[in-house]
Amino acid sequence: MTEERFWELIDAARRPTGLRSNHPSADPQNLRAVLAPMESDDIVAFMVAFIHRQLALNKWNLWGAGYVITGGMSDDSFHYFTSWIIGKGRACFDAAIRDPESLTDFIAIGEDVDNELLEYVAIEILDKRGVSDPRDLVADSLDEADPAGLPFDEDTVHETFPRLARKFG
Repeated sequence: MTEERFWELIDAARRPTGLRSNHPSADPQNLRAVLAPMESDDIVAFMVAFIHRQLALNKWNLWGAGYVITGGMSDDSFHYFTSWIIGKGRACFDAAIRDPESLTDFIAIGEDVDNELLEYVAIEILDKRGVSDPRDLVADSLDEADPAGLPFDEDTVHETFPRLARKFG
């Protein structure tokens, strides 16, 4: 799965769904409609690419940004936050990697930053076809990998992300 193809599929699932954001995160139902006609091997490749992007986002500074946005973030919430970022598309993903504060430009006030169901779409389609869970093909998973970088301090995290704190704090 090429980088371009992955993001094309995500973008196809980002069609407006009534969300308040100009940059909606991909809708799981839309993604299901996009992936369902594809060959199983292509869906597996999509899911592996999705997991690799989640791992690229597995950084303490992004977790800290999510903590500021939501007022607190558990490990599960962070996991679903990474799915939300991926669902927002390549521009949001690249911006989040470069500077977590840039997420300010991609979030509407009151927008939910959890897109848990997005990461299960491919798995569900493949399961119905009798294809093994593609997460088993990736050596690490977000659940097992420690975030990169230095952990944030809950007492000072708002100072670390002043733009996000102004908007969401």
